Amino acid sequence: MPAGRSLITLKTVSLAVSSLVVLALGVRGDANLPDLGPQVISVFPLGARQAETLDVQILGRNLNDTRDLTFAREDIHAQVLSSDFFSVKARISVGPKVPVGLHDYRLRTPSGTHVGVFHVGSLPRLNEIEPNNDLKHAQAITLPVMIDGVIEADDYDVYRFHAEAGQTLIFDVMATRAGSRLDSTITLLDEHGAELDFIDDYYIHKDPYLPFEVKKTGDYFVRIAAATEPITTLFDGGRYSSYRLVAGAVPHMLRVLPAGARRGVTSDVKIAGLNLQKVDRVELGDSLAEGKVVAAGEHSLTVRMSVPAGVAPGRYPLRAFSGSFEAPLQIQMVVSDLEERLATPARARENPQPINFPVALSGVFDQKKARDFFAFDVHAGERLVFDVDSMKLGFLDDPLVAVYTTDGKLLASHDDRLQQNGDEPPNLDSYLVYTFEKAGRYLAMIRDCAERGNANYVYRLAIYPAQADFDLKSLTPELTLYRGRTVPLPVRVRRFGGWSTPIEVWAENLPPGITSEKMTAEPKDTIVKDNCALDRQLDGTNVRLPMHVAADAPAGDYPIRLHARGVMDGKVVEHTAEILYWWEHVGKVTGAVEDQKLIATVTDLPAIVFEAPESVSIAPGKIVRLQFLVRRYDAGKSTLKIEPETPVDGVTFENNEVPPGKPNAELKLAATSSFKPGWIKLRAGSSVSPPIELKAKTSQEDEQ
Repeated sequence: MPAGRSLITLKTVSLAVSSLVVLALGVRGDANLPDLGPQVISVFPLGARQAETLDVQILGRNLNDTRDLTFAREDIHAQVLSSDFFSVKARISVGPKVPVGLHDYRLRTPSGTHVGVFHVGSLPRLNEIEPNNDLKHAQAITLPVMIDGVIEADDYDVYRFHAEAGQTLIFDVMATRAGSRLDSTITLLDEHGAELDFIDDYYIHKDPYLPFEVKKTGDYFVRIAAATEPITTLFDGGRYSSYRLVAGAVPHMLRVLPAGARRGVTSDVKIAGLNLQKVDRVELGDSLAEGKVVAAGEHSLTVRMSVPAGVAPGRYPLRAFSGSFEAPLQIQMVVSDLEERLATPARARENPQPINFPVALSGVFDQKKARDFFAFDVHAGERLVFDVDSMKLGFLDDPLVAVYTTDGKLLASHDDRLQQNGDEPPNLDSYLVYTFEKAGRYLAMIRDCAERGNANYVYRLAIYPAQADFDLKSLTPELTLYRGRTVPLPVRVRRFGGWSTPIEVWAENLPPGITSEKMTAEPKDTIVKDNCALDRQLDGTNVRLPMHVAADAPAGDYPIRLHARGVMDGKVVEHTAEILYWWEHVGKVTGAVEDQKLIATVTDLPAIVFEAPESVSIAPGKIVRLQFLVRRYDAGKSTLKIEPETPVDGVTFENNEVPPGKPNAELKLAATSSFKPGWIKLRAGSSVSPPIELKAKTSQEDEQ
């Protein structure tokens, strides 16, 4: 983990800058407003252990004057020790009974808030120690352990461990699913450095997992690296690429079948995994239900569980315990009102598994080209939903569902409509609604869209009569509102069961000086451009609610509620919004935030906003061009003069006037032999830039 800030290239600056400007024309708001709320790109360490207090460093932008850091759980406490534009140092204390897993925090500055995640584990914890790039310098560790590290540019983290023959070890890297920008790999090596095994992606959002059955007692190595070189993140620079490695012969659940449980019913589920023989109980969520282990073996558990009728439908973590020890990793399970059944499997169209709906069917694509068929009878005009959970449970497969006649005619099919637009939350898993014109017997088929197979490619296919409905989601838990401006609030309306009429959306509980108006979500899914400029259909309709901010609106943080109403077939349906993580602002973390609050921060918009690189390297006697953007919100038509906030000994600044209407600026910096590296801020009138590090250029940079 080499210290210091990484050099940001001009290409990277343009990418970073474009990510900062999130409010654009055509969304019922003022054009090109900057996002000046806090942005967290990296947390190190990524988490703590139960009953541990530790200091963490949070990296990002707009972090200066951080007021507080609060967790959704009352038994996790944080104290802000210091903050500057790029970082926050905080002390976090985790209670002894905090469940293993991700827990939400909200970081607050005068310009906005940020909701992120922090992992709590159950194993002894270490930080990586550099240098550990090769076998010779491998860091010695004792299993089981959690290791928090960072993969710098051109970096490998190598750890040496001892293992006994007969052990089954797991190695799991938590990175993208905990908000890190690292796409990592795991390599296992023997004592001579020969590769024993390797994996890149295991989970839906890139993190790797690797089991290791030890055949011979001895020393081994595990190597963590980036999947691509050089490492690329939102702002570039490997210092943002933190990870947590979980390693050891610990209980580890891989899958549960059925993948769902019915409310108000006692049922048996079978859990497959590793080192399960000492597991004595399983809990659903935060003690929502406890499962009794009726049979336990090294690779499987049979658990009898009663889910109370009062547990809300949804997805919950399944947690395994051996005495007071909680297994370090979890799996997901669905709770609903449907009967849960297992797929037989019926792999041939000629011999389908007969079913009666409503029902939820759980199966596994355990081999390539696996496909399961189910036969059912319908009445004329009956409309059914075919709803899949798989990627939403964390698995890497990509199910496709289709409906056929018994003689093989395709009637309808649906993939997940996963779009590759980085600005939008991805669509995960299939959802098909179909109306059967004729009574009779039909077939439903499910397979992986790429026809891949793996023992852990689990799906849950729910089939039930369609009931027209919709939901409303806020695509962010935080919003910065500027006095005297109109800022759009992004929400999404998703229709279910054939809902086909417009839906009104509006904001409630608005703070003083804030007004809005109702918007209409038409019954048509939003089309966006993907990364290849192709049209992609979202799973729902995006709506931008205009938030009009008075010039004298009181500054501060305010909760806002969102509401939606629709009418179909004479029935009025109303819903409040579920608040989601802001996609990509907290990495690849998806779903609902723990504390269901949308917080709006009212503040002033600076007259001038600088968007500049974090650093620039200069050498005596040579001219360096410092490129940055200057965005003006003062309606000024005069030329801006850009100067360092305080004079810099040994450095001159030329070409420092920016004419009106020209956002791109380029300063020419020249250094003398008396130049000393340090930090500067640029000034234009009363506005100042973020800190910029002036670094001494190395001979290697000269060659490049």
